[in-house]
Amino acid sequence: MKSGNMDSEIQGLYTKILNNKFVTVCILFTVITLLDTIPILLGFWPAKLGQGPYIHLLGRFILLSLLVGGLFIFDTLRKKIKSKLLIYMITFLVTWGILLAYVWSNSLFTELHPDAFRDASISYAFMYILLGIIIYIVDKAKSSRKR
Repeated sequence: MKSGNMDSEIQGLYTKILNNKFVTVCILFTVITLLDTIPILLGFWPAKLGQGPYIHLLGRFILLSLLVGGLFIFDTLRKKIKSKLLIYMITFLVTWGILLAYVWSNSLFTELHPDAFRDASISYAFMYILLGIIIYIVDKAKSSRKR
């Protein structure tokens, strides 16, 4: 009986985190920043110098905010459209468009790398696919528990 109660408490914690989009952005930002920083501290590659690291961190925060903000769009569309795959694709295209607009707006203030749009798109697609896999696994786990 204790095990079932513990499972529901953990599920409740996950639900609280995912329902609070700002907390989710902060958690993802922290984890990804640590994954980037630890190899630098261990000496696997040199630390970034100058203003670049701060712009990079701001860009990472905006990228993750777009990704998690897509959950708002997903939740809204879920009430109107039945196909989860269609909702996932619409959300991806809308948030990807916002990302590209963000990268373009950066080009007005600073010189971008020639591959900036491609690199941003690849990073975003990777994170979005990872999020899609997580959503798929969670949905499958929920549906198997209901059966």
